Amino acid sequence: AEHHHRVAVEVTLIVNGICEMCGNLYSNGDIVTLDPGEPTSFHAITDVETVVFKTPSVIGDKYEIGDPE
Repeated sequence: AEHHHRVAVEVTLIVNGICEMCGNLYSNGDIVTLDPGEPTSFHAITDVETVVFKTPSVIGDKYEIGDPE
């Protein structure tokens, strides 16, 4: 589901496969960096392997777009 983080920067490495994030296509070796407040969604076009980390790691820092906050 489309979401954002208020505090954390989210970094996604596409290890293998093709996906769509933020309306753009990404594939093997691409790195996507999202700043706090920047909305994102994820749709796998093929089987996809990713590595995702958020910094700082803050429990509960994930907000669905459209949900009351």
